[in-house]
Amino acid sequence: MGAAVDCEAIGDGLFGQPVNSVTTLAFVVAGLWIAGVRPDRRWVGAALTATGLGSFLFHGPMPTGAEWAHDVTLAWLLVVVAGTSTRWVRTTQVPGLVALAVLFALFPAAADPTVVSIVVVAVVVRIRIDRTPHTWGALSLLATTAIIGRLGSTGGPLCNPESLIQPHGLWHLGAAASVTWWALATGPKQARQMTETR
Repeated sequence: MGAAVDCEAIGDGLFGQPVNSVTTLAFVVAGLWIAGVRPDRRWVGAALTATGLGSFLFHGPMPTGAEWAHDVTLAWLLVVVAGTSTRWVRTTQVPGLVALAVLFALFPAAADPTVVSIVVVAVVVRIRIDRTPHTWGALSLLATTAIIGRLGSTGGPLCNPESLIQPHGLWHLGAAASVTWWALATGPKQARQMTETR
């Protein structure tokens, strides 16, 4: 299974799935940008960057352990987003990453249900904390691109393995954009003003 479920044809070399590989770099760029302009959200930036690297390994060279790296970093990003501005924030940082890494190493089959559960928790937490148009907009963008990505999975109606337009790649771009939108536009008023004046 692995990346094969994401439709794009798999070739040899560094970019196993070229479109899906290249679009993972959006997470890295977004993560570095967030860390640079919002120091209070540097852990979101770190987790987003890690997600990009894990996803690149998964869709690109596909070494042993790439699926584990992909799943751990994605779950960690969700945990960090959920914990931002809560009393659990420190727990979601290094301890959260270590716990997920161990859990998925010991129980690989737990990855998918764990990620789905964390998505639900993260959405509920973010909506409870901040119901601004920025939060709703970021969530709407994420949901829209997730649906497109699912429709474009292998066997789906939007799947064309040879196309340069890959729905899963669009999901990468949409997910990176939605987290960036949320991270830069929400949070303490002082931090938002600092971002706007840079």
